[in-house]
Amino acid sequence: MKRVLFLVSLSAVLASCARYQARPLSAEASSAAFAGRSFNDPGLHQFLMEQKAAQGPWEVNRLALAAAYFHPDVTVARAEADELTAAIKTAKQRPNPVFTFGPQYASFHRNNLTPWFLAGNVFYQIETAGKRTRRTEQAMAAAEAAKWRVSSRAWAARSRVRMAMLELHSARENIRLLETEQRLHDEAIKKLTAQMEAGDVSPFELTQARLALNRTRLSLQDAQRLAATGEAKLAAAVGVPLSALKSISLDFSSFTRLPAQSTSSSRRLALTQRADLMALLADYAAAESSLRLEYARQYPDVRLGPGFDYNQGQNRWQLGVSLELPVNGNRGPIAQAEAKRKSAEARFLAQQDTIQGELNIALAAYEASRKKAATAATLSQEAGAAAGTTKRMVEAGELSPLELTRRQIEASTANLARITAEIEAQTAAGALEDAMQARL
Repeated sequence: MKRVLFLVSLSAVLASCARYQARPLSAEASSAAFAGRSFNDPGLHQFLMEQKAAQGPWEVNRLALAAAYFHPDVTVARAEADELTAAIKTAKQRPNPVFTFGPQYASFHRNNLTPWFLAGNVFYQIETAGKRTRRTEQAMAAAEAAKWRVSSRAWAARSRVRMAMLELHSARENIRLLETEQRLHDEAIKKLTAQMEAGDVSPFELTQARLALNRTRLSLQDAQRLAATGEAKLAAAVGVPLSALKSISLDFSSFTRLPAQSTSSSRRLALTQRADLMALLADYAAAESSLRLEYARQYPDVRLGPGFDYNQGQNRWQLGVSLELPVNGNRGPIAQAEAKRKSAEARFLAQQDTIQGELNIALAAYEASRKKAATAATLSQEAGAAAGTTKRMVEAGELSPLELTRRQIEASTANLARITAEIEAQTAAGALEDAMQARL
């Protein structure tokens, strides 16, 4: 009967054990998986549905969600958060009992009694002073900090997506305007050549026009290069192959708005809700729990050891109690935990100070660039109006067609300046969003 009970107990213990599952990792398989990524991925679609962005154009914010799903930086942060979340289960576990068995043999024994001494003990550790609670609090705070760092990494991914998309938008807009300007320079050169042959203009004017054409051609080639590399940068920022990015239509409409931003609301968002700041606040909570745990460790745990002894035909039962004598008062670990709490507080306060500076710079740059963009837009409108007036005068025979071409070139140059100012303002807007870690 005893053997049956022992086998049943052993089977129950073995049945409760978790089973190992192999998960081989292959460089070739992971490379092929990356090459096969697309925006039709079912997992991405499910993620976008959870974020209420399953439908709509592929603009900055929707692409940023795709980056939060695909980009390796966010994936690594998510895995680290899962690791620390799993540690909560470890922190909640009670210490396992320890079974000891020590048979002995006596070379001299009495009568016909067995020469074997059989002794078995089971030790139970009873944690005191709420150590398990403090340990669990510490693990939960560390997991909370890791989750905030996932949000921080996701925001960094969004920032990269926005910057790459803005560069691509700028390049494409410059290509469109520079192609128009190049055509106008070609027209001007043709007209100047005819006038020079007629003796109406000097060769110097024709040379200046050709130099302007050459500068425009070089600028156009730069814009085309930036457009080509911009697509690759955007694909890398999202975490997909270039072929996947080429399969969708990008929406740049969000780069046409430059909303005003309240200084007070910006400061409140930046100093109370930034993900990296919240992560440091959770780090401080973990350090606080760690300190409370070290204070609790001043009080020793109690170990109960009921046991059985079979000696020379006698069955003897016993109960042992053991505990660690708190001679040193756990002063060293307490001092170390207090120092860690102090450094966690210093990191939090230092980050707040850094954010203050970043926010002040970002707000000043954004307001200044908005004004510059507004001025550039006004000048562009005036140049366009001047070209329209010149066109009417040419149609009335009051000016030569060459003057119209020159006014149109000036209008094109003003448009290029407007686009440049708008891109600067949008870059400043991105810096302000990064300082707040929130959309304008």
